[in-house]
Amino acid sequence: MMGPVRRARLLGIGAVVAALGFGALHPAAPAASAARAKNVYTPVLAVLLSQNDPAPVLGTDRRLHVVYELRLANRGPIPATLQKLEVLDADSGVAVHAYDGADLQTRVRAIGGVTASSTVIEPGGERLFMVDLAFGVSSSIPLVLEHRLQLLGPKSPRATEATVLTYMVAPVPLDGPAPPVLVPPLRGNGWVVTSGCCDIANTDRTAILPVNGGLWSPLRFAIDLMQLDDTGLFVHDDPTQLPNFTGYGADVLAVAPGKVVGVLDTLPDEAAGAPPGSASSSFESADGNSVVLALGNGSFAFYGNLQPGSLTVKVGDRVQRREVLGTLGNSGDSSYPHLSFRLMSGASPFGSDGLPFVFNAFSYEGQLDSVKYFIEGVTANYLENRVQDPIPVRRELPLGFAIIDFGTPGGAGAVGRT
Repeated sequence: MMGPVRRARLLGIGAVVAALGFGALHPAAPAASAARAKNVYTPVLAVLLSQNDPAPVLGTDRRLHVVYELRLANRGPIPATLQKLEVLDADSGVAVHAYDGADLQTRVRAIGGVTASSTVIEPGGERLFMVDLAFGVSSSIPLVLEHRLQLLGPKSPRATEATVLTYMVAPVPLDGPAPPVLVPPLRGNGWVVTSGCCDIANTDRTAILPVNGGLWSPLRFAIDLMQLDDTGLFVHDDPTQLPNFTGYGADVLAVAPGKVVGVLDTLPDEAAGAPPGSASSSFESADGNSVVLALGNGSFAFYGNLQPGSLTVKVGDRVQRREVLGTLGNSGDSSYPHLSFRLMSGASPFGSDGLPFVFNAFSYEGQLDSVKYFIEGVTANYLENRVQDPIPVRRELPLGFAIIDFGTPGGAGAVGRT
């Protein structure tokens, strides 16, 4: 599936990484040369938020997604207003995508991830810019991206009036490791990605957290999974009773061999329908009872919202692929029974960055009507959204509102085999 993707050249990557220094938001000093290079005053600086260089990941929409955030800082003497941001192929200079108007506005976020009131950045202020690019599977993906900023701001350190400025910032090499291939964390069909990559309307996608002295995007590729039964229902009979939800109590499985490095199993299930934020849990337990697995190569798998008392592992245990870790519940800041799953760059569920991943094999069963879901919720019937003949796929990331059949390991369709 990933054959068309051009991998980044290694030559010169060290210099690029140095230019993306995170702490001070200052670009690297230019190398000395016989001919003095022209200096460009760049009042708004931009660096990649995360130290993990992005890599394309194939989604269930059959497109390759590149997802990252830029950290913008106004180091000029007066306010700067962003007018346009273009993403370019650094080699050819060809524009890959341009953000302006309302699209620009919705992607400018305050440092905490909440929507900014405007595209104006005050002197000394910082903002985030959410970037989500999608390429066809036959496209030639750039080796390195670069960004052209157009803004209304100071043209010199002593400017008192704003001028239209255009300049280049933030080279981003697409040389991150290929997304790891995992087995699904659940069995069976009818699993809906009720929250997932890559829409910025998804609150998980835009959750940027200041934790442990750093700024992180832990939920960048996180997915929430709820299950429909064969009649198209998330819940039958009384929706206030957790056991009436189709997925409640489902076995949660190890996606790869690994070592258990974190567990939480002290939180009760919340009442079905509890509004977000009503759980009497701390920040650290917002994702409920959980398991963290160290998978090696700097990646960690997180499972949240598990049923209390269901965990079958403890810290230090080594688990095998598809080993049962616990069962799906409704603990933590959760309204309805679902599994929260994500791959992370560290063991901390919040003080780490979300990493892309793909599942080895599953079947695509259709796309949930998202508008109907937001209006009618979990009590509606979604049978009409499921296709008659599910489409077998391999090595893809299930995107938002995809309906997935994870099959049974070793069963019909061989979806359990790597």
